[in-house]
Amino acid sequence: MRRIWAPCVISLAAIVAAACTAVRNSAAKAVAGGASGANSSVAEEGFVRIGGIEQWVTIHGENRANPVIVVLHGGPGEAQTPFQALYTGWQKQFTVVQWDQRGAGRTFGRNGKATPEMTLDRLVQDAIEVAEYACRYLGTNKVILLGHSWGTFLGVNIIKKRPDLFCAYVGTGQVVGWTRGMAAQYAYTLRQAKAEGNKDAVRELEEIGPPPFEIGPKFFTLHKWLNHYLPASDTNYIRQQMDIVRSAPNFSSQDVQDWENGEDFSGRQLYSAEATEDLQTTLGYDMPVPFFIIDGEQDHIAPVDVASRYFHKINAPRKRMILIKGAGHFAYATNQDQFLAALVGYVRPLAASSAANNRE
Repeated sequence: MRRIWAPCVISLAAIVAAACTAVRNSAAKAVAGGASGANSSVAEEGFVRIGGIEQWVTIHGENRANPVIVVLHGGPGEAQTPFQALYTGWQKQFTVVQWDQRGAGRTFGRNGKATPEMTLDRLVQDAIEVAEYACRYLGTNKVILLGHSWGTFLGVNIIKKRPDLFCAYVGTGQVVGWTRGMAAQYAYTLRQAKAEGNKDAVRELEEIGPPPFEIGPKFFTLHKWLNHYLPASDTNYIRQQMDIVRSAPNFSSQDVQDWENGEDFSGRQLYSAEATEDLQTTLGYDMPVPFFIIDGEQDHIAPVDVASRYFHKINAPRKRMILIKGAGHFAYATNQDQFLAALVGYVRPLAASSAANNRE
């Protein structure tokens, strides 16, 4: 029987201390490596032919010997190219591979509305090709796969299909299923409205009744009030997103337009896949690689209680769920130090060992 780990609220002081130790040790090794260590950084950006079309891939890191982490953005369509600054701290400990998915960001800008094969299966295969490309380019056999929100749908499908490419999976804003998530959103929002004595919210929510329902008036009523009760960290980040996109360095006005249009295009094209996918029923609970969830304790967009129930049923070689206090759906962006500390403290040791073995 595989060992079962209980989800825990992370001891941030302990894990930040561990992360700082890892940073110091990494720096010491770079110094000891002399000139070769100093020249081992990587900063590559460009289009790569993935799945038959040109797709935008970036690779950044301070030391090529570090474990490689491939990031699957959320949305669908929320490409992370204009948010590169959020990942600067990661580059001391990991080589970070970002990819504007088919239909998103600069990949959308290159291919436009004629982008073919906008399906879950095609994006899963694209991601596998990105991981294979990263392995070839960086001279390793395995990488960490990290997905956020929509990216977790992709991520779990990917590790089930090609576990040989990955030393660990990390989900944040872990999604399980559209219907399960919406039911939890409704229950939370109605509970908060009643606790606050918000008669308008209670009346409107009770009028639409509990989900499921399609995107339409009922859906928008639920999300109007859900947004009202999101944690401040999420609310503030959502408000700032477009300002970050517009002010991103080396991101032109055409890039901004492509980012917005790609998000709209991806959302429309992939809605059916997003609405019908349920990881529990389609993929089960047996995971072939170490399985981590790093979630905000107050994530109500991809409800953390749904993710927690899912996590408890997972069977994996190793698993751990870390909850970050005060954080919501965008913990990697709003609580950067705590999130990176969790990656360094729990995931990096597995990946570093795997990378060392691969490169011998």
